[in-house]
This record gives sequence, C-alpha cells and structure tokens, in this order.
Amino acid sequence: MSKNACRILGIVTIIISVFLIIGGLYLPQAGVMPQITITSLAAGIVLLIIGIVFYKILKTDEN
Repeated sequence: MSKNACRILGIVTIIISVFLIIGGLYLPQAGVMPQITITSLAAGIVLLIIGIVFYKILKTDEN
C-alpha cells in the first residue's frame, strides 16, 4: 500500500473508533444491553490503536 493510502486508512479508522467510543459511553443511558455497549467501547479502543499505528508508521517513514 502506498503512504497516502495507509494514512487515509488510519484517519478513517480513527474517525470510526471515535464514534464507537462515544456510542459505547452514551448507549447505556438509552437503555441498550450492556453487552452491546461493552463491545462498542472495546471495538472503538482497538480501532483507535490500529488507526494510530497506521498513521504513525507513515509519519516516521517520511523523508
């Protein structure tokens, strides 16, 4: 994959992870099952880590 494609993929995963984390934090107030909120929060944190890795690898690779 090219540098720009990996960087865009990193940014997109970070954006998706932010929505999942916010959903995991605010869904319990809406009366949703706890399993869904925990899954949403965990998936958001994992995607955030993956997005940062994709974005940071390319940041240090620049010349």
